Amino acid sequence: MQGGAEDTDCIEIKSERGGLYIHIAYCRKKCIYCDFFSAGDRIADWHGYVNAICSEFKERINELACPIRTIYIGGGTPSLMPIDEFSRLCDFIKPYANDLEEFTIEVNPDDVEESKLEIWKHKGVNRLSIGIQSFDDKVLKVLGRRHDSATAKKAYELARRYFSNISIDLMFGLPGQSLDMWTMDLIAAIEMIPEHISAYSLMYEEGTALTALRDIGRLEEAPESVSEKMFLRLIEELNKAGYDHYEISNFALPGYRSIHNSSYWHQQPYLGLGPSAHSYDGKRTRKANRADIRGYIDYWNQSYIEKKYEDSFYESENLSDEELIEEYIMTRMRTREGISLDDFHKRFGNNSCDSLIRNCKPLLDRGLIAFDENTISLKESSVLISDSIIVDMI
Repeated sequence: MQGGAEDTDCIEIKSERGGLYIHIAYCRKKCIYCDFFSAGDRIADWHGYVNAICSEFKERINELACPIRTIYIGGGTPSLMPIDEFSRLCDFIKPYANDLEEFTIEVNPDDVEESKLEIWKHKGVNRLSIGIQSFDDKVLKVLGRRHDSATAKKAYELARRYFSNISIDLMFGLPGQSLDMWTMDLIAAIEMIPEHISAYSLMYEEGTALTALRDIGRLEEAPESVSEKMFLRLIEELNKAGYDHYEISNFALPGYRSIHNSSYWHQQPYLGLGPSAHSYDGKRTRKANRADIRGYIDYWNQSYIEKKYEDSFYESENLSDEELIEEYIMTRMRTREGISLDDFHKRFGNNSCDSLIRNCKPLLDRGLIAFDENTISLKESSVLISDSIIVDMI
């Protein structure tokens, strides 16, 4: 590598794209595998919740030093939000985000109806993310999903009348799911021709009902060997169907990569609104809101005079140079493009770049990673052991 930046500090990389994430922390029914923060919609104070999001947004918008180019409304179950409250939220944010490239909302299949689709589109949403997970009714029942396969397909067909950019979520390694069943799920998904597919291996997170059921023997975890075969089948089938495997769990038809999610993997700044939402300034500061719905509503519905004497609703963390480097390697190596050594050198300097190259040499010698035109990336055959490779690189 040629000489350049000193290692005294990480050089600031200016960004022209900011993201806005809005967390809707209400669900009608908690899926047994989910460890995201949420509460039942029976206690939902939608008006107070939207008021709080608007208040937080107005007070914190200046934390983004670049224009908002993407909005992602996730959850929870954002598609439960009443139409009038969704409209009010969008109308409030619109003056601050009038040049959007992508506006995504996550939706549950059994919430999809004509009136909601019309409003979502009218208010600027241009991408739907539909949580289908599986087309097998028995598997869906085990997972605690509210919909069945027929509902999922009907929702997709209805959504297609309004949106030309649709992503669907699938899961594999599920209890009782065979390789043949997973292959049928992939065939069903490909026949629908969504622009984007996100596919995740089932994770047994601490504190979830899924993990509790496994621990008492009520269900059996899929063997790792089967999950690995499912992942390889996923790559094989989607590659054949023309999908670009651009991130470990994400596949897109040409031109339809998720712009918002890509910002997370490329250290772009984003502001997170809502209880448990996270933010990043694109430099070294991360913030995390408390996971407390009632507290969030009460805090942000107070006047500024009252709030300024209280602690902020979020906790801040300033990342060290070492932590920035680790995050950079972990996120970039998840992507097909991998790590540009030129960019790494600009950000972190000579010593860090030399250290990265030293750590990568044994992996290159073993054929686990690729080095091409000053770029380091995972080989497709190494994706299954990506975690251990990334640890070795760090």
